[in-house]
Amino acid sequence: MRDWEKMNRKGFTLIEIVIAVAIVAIFAAAISPMVFRHLEDAKVSKAQNESEIIANALLGYYKDVGAWPVTNADGPTGNSVERVISSATLPSAAAATAATGAAKWSTEGTAKQLGDYMYYNNPDDDTSSAGTDSDESGEDWATSGRGAWRGPYLATYEILDPWGNAYVVNARFFPSGAYSGSVRHKVYVLSAGPDGKWSTAWDDAITEGLKDDDIGTVVTIR
Repeated sequence: MRDWEKMNRKGFTLIEIVIAVAIVAIFAAAISPMVFRHLEDAKVSKAQNESEIIANALLGYYKDVGAWPVTNADGPTGNSVERVISSATLPSAAAATAATGAAKWSTEGTAKQLGDYMYYNNPDDDTSSAGTDSDESGEDWATSGRGAWRGPYLATYEILDPWGNAYVVNARFFPSGAYSGSVRHKVYVLSAGPDGKWSTAWDDAITEGLKDDDIGTVVTIR
């Protein structure tokens, strides 16, 4: 066997493998921040898009039934729902730099599932991911004629933001909601964003505005 054939059969040396691995590691280290940044940007875009979809669904609901999702009694009647939540999985804390009352996005008053209004016709005090007790005559919205519920307005009962938390609507401040003060408020579909902590204000005396990395869409009320 010739010498060059013997050399070809030896394969890679340890030093060659080490060099190759080192080169791959250098390239990986160089591109990883870029990849992670793009992945995070994609999550932010997804959260923004989903909040807009929910906001539009709320407008469609109002257009059909003539009421905002604040009811919590048979009829449907009442305005005791202060928060509408897309899931029971809620951030538990406010950010260190949060505005006044930010933690209330997870704690304030009575909460009801978004899907009870948008996915099932279940706007009274019943809540069920399976739609139990929805469309009950005399308790929920009619399903024909004027003022009928014509949903579903969303594709699923439960929605989580890209970081695994609920979107929350500060339903207290809908025109027919529990709030009766004079300060002008915005109604948001809000995600706590990448850090999973609330920063946007929740306070009767403060007009809301997105803060820090919170992501949301204003429900345009005319």
